[in-house]
Amino acid sequence: MESLLKWAVLNGANINKATASEDAPARSSTDPAPQPLDPAVLDVILGKPASVQMTECMEAVENPETPLDAREIALDDLEMLVENIDNAQNLEPLNLWPRIIKLFADPEPSIRIGALWVGGTAVQHNPKAQLAFTAHGGLQRALEVLKQDDALVRTKALYCVSSFIRANVQGLTEFIANEGLSVLLKAIENGSSPLRQKTFFLLRSLIDEALDTESPEELRPGMSLPNAIAEMGFVAASAAAIKEMASDENAQAAYEQAVEFLVVLGKIDSGLKAIKACADLSIAVESAKSRFPEVDTKELDQMI
Repeated sequence: MESLLKWAVLNGANINKATASEDAPARSSTDPAPQPLDPAVLDVILGKPASVQMTECMEAVENPETPLDAREIALDDLEMLVENIDNAQNLEPLNLWPRIIKLFADPEPSIRIGALWVGGTAVQHNPKAQLAFTAHGGLQRALEVLKQDDALVRTKALYCVSSFIRANVQGLTEFIANEGLSVLLKAIENGSSPLRQKTFFLLRSLIDEALDTESPEELRPGMSLPNAIAEMGFVAASAAAIKEMASDENAQAAYEQAVEFLVVLGKIDSGLKAIKACADLSIAVESAKSRFPEVDTKELDQMI
């Protein structure tokens, strides 16, 4: 700060002299020469370029001497930086994608969560970042975490996967090719209530995209997606999950999303057929009604 003030005084004095009149005389040889601004001082004035900040965040996370809480803060900072679409696209030329994806397997759960959060934010509605993410195997690594990990880590992995495949037909195609639907089915079968909630929401959103005839066909999933969901056992898995939710007072949000998912699935013939064929579903829903009377199940009741 002292050098910043010194520079300002020296250069300010010269500016004042130069603007004293329109015909200001040339600088006297006795006047102090303007001092070049030190790069460190420039950083104080303007702030470091985003690319430098992103690189420094990653270096802090990777440094084994960095305390865990500081590593977590560095990932938080990086996530905020990649909210900017240009910064997210710069992850590739900065060669940061492989380093971020490697952190998906970090021994510390909080670091895995932070890295998945960065990845999910960077690829959201960002085609260039999505291409770079998949080129480095990001989807496969995120799906591996989603299959089995701590509950909170799996939930953040789902955020990363969801951000990648929503409104991204090419990404959704890769997701299906990597048995992504089976991973979502497993999340419903053995996931925590928050993971189930977000999984049901994602499934409903994908079906909505497929049914949205106002969107260009090339930008939405085909009807093969909801038909596959109907035929893969998601209804039976939902019934079993709802049965468990009925004994968990904290599962209302997950239950509500399960009901909304089933209602949307029932709008297609194969989905309605699967709902009607699942005897356990009506039993599970009736059991959950007493626990969560606020949840509207009228449409689903008509389908069952």
